[in-house]
Amino acid sequence: MNLKVFFDLIRYKSYLKNLIIFLPLFLTYSSWSVLNFTELFTIFLFFCFLTSSIYIINDVFDVDLDKKHKKKKYRPIASDKVSTGTAIKISLILCVISLTYFFIFSNNFIFYLALSYLITNFSYSYFLKKIKYVDLLTIVFGFIIRIYIGSFASDIVLSNFLIFQIVLFVLFVLICKRREYFFSFEKNVSSKYSIIELNFLSKLFLILNILNYLFYIFNYKIFINSLVLFISLLIYSTLLLRYFVINFKNKEFDPITIYLRDKYLILLSVVYIINFIFGFYGFY
Repeated sequence: MNLKVFFDLIRYKSYLKNLIIFLPLFLTYSSWSVLNFTELFTIFLFFCFLTSSIYIINDVFDVDLDKKHKKKKYRPIASDKVSTGTAIKISLILCVISLTYFFIFSNNFIFYLALSYLITNFSYSYFLKKIKYVDLLTIVFGFIIRIYIGSFASDIVLSNFLIFQIVLFVLFVLICKRREYFFSFEKNVSSKYSIIELNFLSKLFLILNILNYLFYIFNYKIFINSLVLFISLLIYSTLLLRYFVINFKNKEFDPITIYLRDKYLILLSVVYIINFIFGFYGFY
């Protein structure tokens, strides 16, 4: 197995999803320090090992389905570049390394969160993905675990708004992704959802994302200048709308692929972060 196949197997690009671990630290600038960042980065790294372990197991369970997918059929297991036995061994090694680190070097809460992520996502791969709506909520739960790991590691309390916004955002992205069952397979594949249902839900959660952000602006003014919040809302809304258009018009469904291939989404993300930092330091 060469390095390219190995990195494709562990789905290194999906590590972008784990950056949410840094969000609690980023939202509380008074806690920024080299020590905090270093500790959080180490946790991020070993959690990436754990997510790779789950991705591999999921690919093992989904191998027959992936063979029918226009793009996923080129994944290492589906394309027979890596045998199922080898993939499972790599998954177990990554899992043991990750959990050993969390058990020895992190506090109990983080270890239990990591263990919960493992159990929940293994259950998802095995049977939860077959249950309508439960499949979506299980993945959302995985993101909530990520952000709470960042919260406990940084000793930062999360706001209800942030949790709810993450839930709405992840559901929006997941529902858009579920549309691939009607466009991305070379053979007929049944879906628990109808295309009409998914189109409606994607639009609904697009609106709910923006409405929740608006509710936050009008009820909590935590920034030095509320102008920062309004600018962030405009950028966030533009991000969602562009993602929505790409998903619907270009028939692209993988969130990481959509993001990494679109320079405007990347640019908007950078502008959002810069605006956020300016808000913390009162530059407006």
